Amino acid sequence: MLTLLLFKLITVPFFILIISLAGKRWGSEIAGTLGGFPVVAGPIVFFLTLEQGVDFGLQASISAMYGTIGILVFGLAYGWACQYWHYIPCLITALLAWLIAAYLLALLPTQLLYAVVITLFFLFLIPRLLPKFAEQIQPPQNLKDLPLRVVVGALLTYLVTAQANDLGGVWSGLLSVFPSVSLVLAVFIHRSLGRLHVVQIFRGLSKGLYSFIAYFIIHALLISYLQLWQTVLLSFVGSIVVQFCVQHAYKLQSKYAQV
Repeated sequence: MLTLLLFKLITVPFFILIISLAGKRWGSEIAGTLGGFPVVAGPIVFFLTLEQGVDFGLQASISAMYGTIGILVFGLAYGWACQYWHYIPCLITALLAWLIAAYLLALLPTQLLYAVVITLFFLFLIPRLLPKFAEQIQPPQNLKDLPLRVVVGALLTYLVTAQANDLGGVWSGLLSVFPSVSLVLAVFIHRSLGRLHVVQIFRGLSKGLYSFIAYFIIHALLISYLQLWQTVLLSFVGSIVVQFCVQHAYKLQSKYAQV
């Protein structure tokens, strides 16, 4: 339990730091794409499996896959709310939307096939419901608030997940995908760059989630047959391959759209 908690408190702030710096260098959409990788949830499920066993890890993997829908719902709610409101009511709206989504997701079947079909359906649908804007040129970012982003990320992670593994495999998986990183990025990007870049963050995030889902599909398929470290390694390699293919497909789509 202590190892898992310490890992979360270190990893989430570090990931926020990396994504914020990437956003400054390459733009909001690239930052969002990086936010979709299973850098946080993957190791969390690894530790949960070590502590609670393979069956618990399998259930957590499937629930983590469902959890991507919660992230998408959070992004959709914040993306539309920020067109009209200040960041505080946007945050409240998005968190309420996530909570409702998480409650409904916890009721879904925990069979892998159902999880894959339902998750991919919403991953295809929800990003297309975000507000439509032309791509924005990234203005220079002032990262003076970067230490605050990191501290908020650490506190949020502690408050949400300290007792996650006491809630069972389903809620452990869902809470491992609580949008801690997305929340921090959305609020600070909204305050510093405005609503259009918030939408770009979540549009990029939806592209990154394909690698996230691929990781947990492979993890769920292999966890009962291979050693845990082999499962994690193959899942990670598979997620990288899938993300490369997705990015290539988006580039081709953009290229042909301009012709």
